[in-house]
Amino acid sequence: MSDPLDLRLLAACAIVQEAGQLARDYFLRRETLEIEFKGQQDLVSVADRAVEDVIRAKLTRSFPDDDVIGEEGGYATDRGGNRVWVIDPIDGTSNFLRGVPYWSVALAYVIEGRTELAVTYDPVHDELFAARRGQGASRNGRQIRVSDRTDPGRSAIGVAYSFKASSETYLTLVEGMLRAGLDHRRLGSSALMLCHTADGRLDGVAMIYCHAWDVIGGLLLVEEAGGIASNFLADAGLTVPGPVFAGTAALRPTLESLTGLKATRER
Repeated sequence: MSDPLDLRLLAACAIVQEAGQLARDYFLRRETLEIEFKGQQDLVSVADRAVEDVIRAKLTRSFPDDDVIGEEGGYATDRGGNRVWVIDPIDGTSNFLRGVPYWSVALAYVIEGRTELAVTYDPVHDELFAARRGQGASRNGRQIRVSDRTDPGRSAIGVAYSFKASSETYLTLVEGMLRAGLDHRRLGSSALMLCHTADGRLDGVAMIYCHAWDVIGGLLLVEEAGGIASNFLADAGLTVPGPVFAGTAALRPTLESLTGLKATRER
């Protein structure tokens, strides 16, 4: 295997699964973990930092010319390179620390502002979601597709909220969903909700405030599973939070209207 992206995808799958097992070990003894508050309802623990450290070390050793950015550690270098790994060591830390089994380990690879690889692992249920741009999306090696629902009145959308965002904006989003007939779920892991959209368990996601490490891999997964998504990196970038949506092609007009964003391509 000589293709550099295939090599990176294979390595990313192995690294994320190993890091996910470390995270699961922490999850099983979460009562012993030291917890810090980064902000209102914004938690971090030794588990987040330890998992990110493992991923960073393995990526740096395997691909020393690539940059790395993570939720807890920021940029590994100041080179500002065009090839960047983006890490969310535990997406859904609040769920993780409360013992709610809905969290994930997410990793994406970006080349010149475009996400090329996505790997997200759910260690509790041993589900590995992976995608390479132009080559489809998979769960545990089997191809996945977005749902075939077309009626908003029969669709369920994942949502997320951060206290760093305007509560009025969030309430407007939820009100718009209800007026459109959409059901909604606030499950606590943006990365995993995107995986479940790619896998047809949800019909879409719409979020008003998130970071690149929360969503860029999941957006690629949804697109490669036959769905549509907004272009987070064009609208916000790697270090700036912003809104996002993804879902089935049939829900495109509804999702665009709810968020004020546009999908990156037709389906």
